[in-house]
Amino acid sequence: MRKGLVVMGALALAGTLVAGVAIAKPKCPKQCNKQFAQTKKDCVAACRELSDRPSKKACKKACASDLKASKTACKLAQPTFPACSPSGAFVD
Repeated sequence: MRKGLVVMGALALAGTLVAGVAIAKPKCPKQCNKQFAQTKKDCVAACRELSDRPSKKACKKACASDLKASKTACKLAQPTFPACSPSGAFVD
């Protein structure tokens, strides 16, 4: 019985820590993500017009790496913590 309570307590603590990290994770705005997806779609469409297969593959890889770099830059530009408090207790 005691061992079960210890395990449940440890799981509850781990759950709260994971939830705290998930809240603090910076995210890009939806509009930016839509723009990045459209840019990648246009890039891949331009790659389809290439004649040989190796250059098409390299072009698509470049499109994917550009998308990843754009998303990373966007996430780094976003603040880590939300500007507003989720609770009314901490109103400025």
